[in-house]
Amino acid sequence: MTTPLLVQSGPDAEQAGAVGAVVASLPVSFAPAGSQPDVVALAGTAGWTASATEAVRAGARGVVVVDPVAEDPAALAAVAADAGTAVVLDQAWAGNPALAESAGAARNAIADALADAVLLDSVAWGAPGIDTEVLLTRHLAAVLACGVELTGLRVIQRNANGYTVIGSLPGGAPAALQGITTSSVPATATVSVLTSSGRADITLPDASAGWPAEVRSVTSAGAATFPTLYESAHRHSWRRLRTAVDSGVPAADLERFAALTALVGQLHDEPAPPH
Repeated sequence: MTTPLLVQSGPDAEQAGAVGAVVASLPVSFAPAGSQPDVVALAGTAGWTASATEAVRAGARGVVVVDPVAEDPAALAAVAADAGTAVVLDQAWAGNPALAESAGAARNAIADALADAVLLDSVAWGAPGIDTEVLLTRHLAAVLACGVELTGLRVIQRNANGYTVIGSLPGGAPAALQGITTSSVPATATVSVLTSSGRADITLPDASAGWPAEVRSVTSAGAATFPTLYESAHRHSWRRLRTAVDSGVPAADLERFAALTALVGQLHDEPAPPH
């Protein structure tokens, strides 16, 4: 019989990650904690790596960080590895189950398109007032979670309403990422890989609901739409945490996040774009 892990969540994490609702939807795996939690949920606001490190040192078996901003996770990764604590990052779009390694057909379609890519075009929509750096971090995380490698990134336009970032794929094909703040479209990210004979398109919905991602591939052999997964990124992240705790095999979230942080840091090093 599975013993539920006891979960403690602060108000910021609850608001950002709907922790109570997710825990209630997984009653065999999790339950609310009293004073001694097995799992701590944290909001990924500035300083989250230090807060997560404190939770690990306090004896947490698992830590979930909701929507983390770009920070160097190296020190946290070392402490978590020594303690055997699982750390899972609940990311808005990158955490969607359609991008999980278990979604083999979809990931293979993306990989096949990248092997013959002539252009990567990606757009992220965020609510008005969102910090554009937060939007860009979520956006880059989603692109990397699709298996895309980006080089030579630079910002060519950024203001309170969004940004435009350009770069290249490893084979030299151009990449363009655009962020737009608007109230007319839900928080959504799209990633499109165009090839010489077709394309692969991914639409990632807002993590707050179980709306499905859409993955479609067009090749010389025809078009295919991949199976629909009705699960939110939040819920998928918590299921991954339970698997990591039970198996003792840590998730690779912090390692992957280090690559994301490095990309965001490169953009900080770029000269400010002209207004």
